[in-house]
Amino acid sequence: MDYMRAAKKLIRKLLPAPMEVRALRARHTYQMNRIPRLEVNPIALPESAAYSLSELFGEDMANEWNAANQTIDEVFEYVDRTEAVCPGERRALWYLIRRFAPQRVLEVGTHIAGSTLYMAMALKANGIPSRFVTVDLLDVNDARIWAPNGLSESPRDMLARLDCAQTVEFAVRSSLDYLAGCQAEFDFIFLDGDHSASNLYREIPLALEALAPGGHLLMHDYYPSLRSPIEDGGVIPGPYLAVERFRREGSGLAALPLGSLPWPTKLGTNASSLALLVRE
Repeated sequence: MDYMRAAKKLIRKLLPAPMEVRALRARHTYQMNRIPRLEVNPIALPESAAYSLSELFGEDMANEWNAANQTIDEVFEYVDRTEAVCPGERRALWYLIRRFAPQRVLEVGTHIAGSTLYMAMALKANGIPSRFVTVDLLDVNDARIWAPNGLSESPRDMLARLDCAQTVEFAVRSSLDYLAGCQAEFDFIFLDGDHSASNLYREIPLALEALAPGGHLLMHDYYPSLRSPIEDGGVIPGPYLAVERFRREGSGLAALPLGSLPWPTKLGTNASSLALLVRE
């Protein structure tokens, strides 16, 4: 993992940003196009018109958010890095869970459990029986994983301190294996694991099969037209390229970027790379 991060930083230093994006796009596209066409059924998704982003992130819950955030800050002692979901987007996740009030939530890509903690606290605030499964290829509760990432305790222990441990199930599997064998339906799915176009092209159809009718499917690191909203910011091409292939194939699937949020996110901006999948 450290080797890959070092390699990516070296590439960014050596290549101008437009050249880096073109190189990444070519590599992701080549790998994705080796996969035969897959059928995808977006019928469970709402249409884009069903969402009012201004209402989703209205300030009527600001006081409740501030209290929840202060509680989590006492547990989640983490120095933010660029590879984690940023604080502003963790706030967006909390708002979405509070607004949608799902009973069954699936997160793909636990990583340091930053987003996990915020979604679990939102579920707790909803006050309804819930099930939350978070899937990662690594055992994130193993000290060999969480300690080098700057955490002072495991995700499971942090959730226990927040009185949320009884709600959250950790699954140590690849997302494709988990989704392929999944018998449950989820009302909210957050895809934030392997961001390669080839993985997401296979992952999205499986996620849609596991999505309950009227459920919500959220992606991270979606950059429309592969342009960063942050000056000199990096771009991860996989999510956009996978969705665009489905669109070209006439699937009726599209993405609704959350765009600029009403609060700061990263590097002095309000920019977000979160996007809801919708029916066109």
